[in-house]
Amino acid sequence: MTASTTARFSAALVGAGGYAGQVLHALLMHHPCIKPRVIDAREPTDDALTACAACDVVALATPAEATAQWIGPLLRRGHRVLDLSDAHRRDPAAHYGLPELQGAPTPNAPLVANPGCYPTATLLVLTPLLTARLVEPDGIAVHGSSGASGAGKALRDDLHFCELHDNSFPYKVGSHRHVPEIEHWLGAPISFVTQLLPVVRGMLVTAFVRPRAGHGPATLLDALRATYEPHPFVSVLPEPGPGLGLRHVVGTHQAVLAVGPQARSGLVPVFATIDNLMRGAASQAVHNLNLWLGLEPGLGLPAPLASPPAGLPGMTRMLP
Repeated sequence: MTASTTARFSAALVGAGGYAGQVLHALLMHHPCIKPRVIDAREPTDDALTACAACDVVALATPAEATAQWIGPLLRRGHRVLDLSDAHRRDPAAHYGLPELQGAPTPNAPLVANPGCYPTATLLVLTPLLTARLVEPDGIAVHGSSGASGAGKALRDDLHFCELHDNSFPYKVGSHRHVPEIEHWLGAPISFVTQLLPVVRGMLVTAFVRPRAGHGPATLLDALRATYEPHPFVSVLPEPGPGLGLRHVVGTHQAVLAVGPQARSGLVPVFATIDNLMRGAASQAVHNLNLWLGLEPGLGLPAPLASPPAGLPGMTRMLP
């Protein structure tokens, strides 16, 4: 049972200055039922905690190191906390907030861990295939390309305009922080390589899987369609192509998935495209808040795509 749209809640937002925090604040400013309250404090001072106490839930859009300072005082005071960092994504005491795969948090859950951007895209396309035992759990390789906003706001030489413009390169090969999260929830080891694109936002993941005997691309496609048929914010294309373009998802909560043909090597490529700052962070946080507070799941979010995208969009969507 969902609450009426006349219900009113407040969310304390810590870390509104970061990229994900900025987008989350923008979404909540337009939310019909959740009013944001920006907590302008780097540390959990008495004044900051008092301000949080006046809200129904606290959203931490902070790096893991800062989250570690806030989480204890907040939970000890009985606050419900939505954590956008990677500090608690493998914590058994936290609800992992990937709604299509993990469902809604219970109303009295103390902590919801918002998934990372690469884990969201990777898990959405691979989990149904592994759960149904359609692909081998070993030998999965994942290649991801992301806009530079996924690297955060910290100053780095490789994020300077002159380094990234008209350029693309791999980063954190063999040491990407999202690998443990993906493997934990996927239940399988992966080879994982990422690269930065000379764009601000948007993410395309390509995973290569080996189907089990008796299964092929059509079976994998059917499994994705069956899994996400009840979920309007996931679109499954009949085949890969321009519909996977970043412009179809930037500024939306949509995930777009596809399955490619089987190569002579026996591998099948599967694809997922999302906006790393929306579905990979802020809009997923709103989706989780809606479910947690008993509101309609899509409240305050851009409307889901009416049909799977095909071809190139006419223009870039308006960004939250």
